[in-house]
Amino acid sequence: MRTSHIAIRKKIADTKSKLTDEQIFASAQYAAYLTDIAEGTTRRYKRSSRVITYWDDSPHAGIANTDNRVIRLNAGNDLTRSFPTRKLKAMSLLGIVGHECGHILYSDFTMLNTYHQALAGGRFYPQEPEDLSFKQERSLQEILQAMEDQDEAVIKAVTDIAHSMVNVMEDTYIEARMCDTFPGSLKTGIQLNNLQFAEEMESVTKEIAMHHHEVFIVANLLIQYAKTGTINNLDGYKGPYLDTLYECTPYVDDAAYDDDAKARFDAANHILLLLWPYMKSYIEQVREDIRNGTAKAEEALGEQLSGGIPMPSGTGKPVRKAGKLSHDPASGEEEMETLQKVIDEEGGRIELEKTDEIGEDGDGGITRINDYAGAGYLSQALADMERVMSILAEDTAYAEYEQELSEELQDEADRIRYGNAHRGVHVNVNRMCYVHPGYMEAYQKAAPPLLLISKRLQKQIMQILKDFREGGKLDNLPMGKRLTIRNAYRNDGRIFYKLKLPNDRVDIAVAVLNDESGSMSCSNRITYARSASIILHDFCRGLGIPVAIYGHTEIHDVELYAYAEFDSIDNKDQYRLMDMSARSGNRDGAALRYVAERLMTRPEAIKLLIIISDGQPAAEDYYGTEAEADLRGIKKEYSAKGIRIFAAAIGDDKPNIQRIYGDGFLDISNLEKLPVNLGKLIIQQIKDKLAA
Repeated sequence: MRTSHIAIRKKIADTKSKLTDEQIFASAQYAAYLTDIAEGTTRRYKRSSRVITYWDDSPHAGIANTDNRVIRLNAGNDLTRSFPTRKLKAMSLLGIVGHECGHILYSDFTMLNTYHQALAGGRFYPQEPEDLSFKQERSLQEILQAMEDQDEAVIKAVTDIAHSMVNVMEDTYIEARMCDTFPGSLKTGIQLNNLQFAEEMESVTKEIAMHHHEVFIVANLLIQYAKTGTINNLDGYKGPYLDTLYECTPYVDDAAYDDDAKARFDAANHILLLLWPYMKSYIEQVREDIRNGTAKAEEALGEQLSGGIPMPSGTGKPVRKAGKLSHDPASGEEEMETLQKVIDEEGGRIELEKTDEIGEDGDGGITRINDYAGAGYLSQALADMERVMSILAEDTAYAEYEQELSEELQDEADRIRYGNAHRGVHVNVNRMCYVHPGYMEAYQKAAPPLLLISKRLQKQIMQILKDFREGGKLDNLPMGKRLTIRNAYRNDGRIFYKLKLPNDRVDIAVAVLNDESGSMSCSNRITYARSASIILHDFCRGLGIPVAIYGHTEIHDVELYAYAEFDSIDNKDQYRLMDMSARSGNRDGAALRYVAERLMTRPEAIKLLIIISDGQPAAEDYYGTEAEADLRGIKKEYSAKGIRIFAAAIGDDKPNIQRIYGDGFLDISNLEKLPVNLGKLIIQQIKDKLAA
């Protein structure tokens, strides 16, 4: 399959213009970008983190969670999708990652678990609330009595509400810490989410009309206040819910900015006592669920309570804090007003209101401003998103081409006649269309010393190739028609020379077939085979030699793994080699015939096929002398067609491999020299070609 670079660029541009939000934000590329940010945020404190993205746009789907190591982010969550532009959606996701990084860095996971377990067990933690008002004292006695009576419904309801209060104060604390430590795009994303979250919440009047549980109505007011420092009360509600809110806000203000997690637990306990009078209907629903085996209370909790991002799970202590965390409400309000303008301008939205006239203040006129440079907000997020979109479009386009190549390889495998020894055997050609970043990272770690070997091998023949391509005089030859007089003193007979015309290509193609049977796991054999393949791939590409590298095994069918292909266009074959591994059996004949047929399609005069194996064929109904005879027949057939086949023995069965492949056997006793010796084999073939 051959494709022009112009066609590739056009396909990439077309793909980029058609990318959906799901394709962008739930992609592995975007997850890698967010992982880079998360790692940069947490690694400075010696904490590791990784982001996994997925897409779930169903109602009430989760937003994100973390286990103190991995952040699982739903890129299709309601909050992010509520933003009107991709730029703001990108900032929203960045803010969510910042939020979860805040938990990884600043949440005390162990103490959080202790608090929840204590309440579920019917006791307060760290202690029973003190310094109570009359209303709180009465609530405390009623709750303690219910706990003493082991009232399951009360304990469950109290635990749910207390959990929500701790959640919102913990969120406020870790977000304040993150905004203080990372005052750039992470802070902007966090604050945008909080503003949008509060804006999307139902009004008190509407919640009353929808018959929400009273305790959820008050709790939602508290959540809105904690996230934005104010509440949205455009419908002018006045009543007991607001009075209770104002009683609770001092606890939020004090505890949400305290480094001691116990302060938040104690504050949640005090707020719980203030909310107790409103919990009756919710407790009755919990009691009914327990009696009937239903989950209506749990459904109401998910639908009516604006919980936002759930508390993290896992264990661990927070990092040491640097400096006291301050809280400036006035500054926060100014920032929220600025962000509100951003959302309004990006979305082009304005609330509808009744008006009586149109104002005519001002002098009128038009002025053209030529030096306006833009507001500057979110520019980095846009640049990052554009970069990720370009990478995603490129990867998607290349993946489509690789898929087409895979289909062509499979079609070719289906057309080949494998002979009687393989009648009824199916051959699957496996080609990795999308290369996961993990393979790239593994290659970057393993390849450097191997690439040095490749570069040294290339240097050995670089000058010869240069002369071959540019033409010139080949000197010190052992035979020829022209004598070099100045070499007459030599005793080795290398006194001849000849002139070569320029030639722009090395007329050789190389294919490598790796045995991936289970026995290759012994003594690091598969590691040496992989190392040799990495060196040969880089060596051939560096010299402009077409190269293809395969692996093979048999599970139920013959499984061929096309790691490097002659016609690959995505420049990622070197990373695919990292997938090479010991697997199952080995039906060598079918694999060898397939690779030989691939070489037959090449126009090069010299076709070199290198087999790296540790033993005899060992597959279902394919072993012993008959299998060996099949391999000898295949070697003889394709040798007659011009393919030079060499088998490198890397295990204990060297005599068997020598018996099978005869003069094509390479005795490599030292596995560590395998890559170098195979490179020298190719060099010798090139020298023979150039000397001809």
